[in-house]
Amino acid sequence: MVDGCGACHLFRHSTATIMLDNGADIRHVQEMLGHANISSTQIYTFVSRTKLTEVYNKTHPSALSQKSLFQS
Repeated sequence: MVDGCGACHLFRHSTATIMLDNGADIRHVQEMLGHANISSTQIYTFVSRTKLTEVYNKTHPSALSQKSLFQS
């Protein structure tokens, strides 16, 4: 069971991450979340799996090669 505080935090976190993934300005997200310091908001820029996957697929040698690491 998820308590009210956990669910609220999860919603805030998910919303901020999705907004940043889709090009929202970090200052707008900061204002929406009510953070006094931008460093509190910057945390959301480091956790995006979508962006991490995108960078991996564009740059990592394993992702760029035609052979899969798990292919026999």
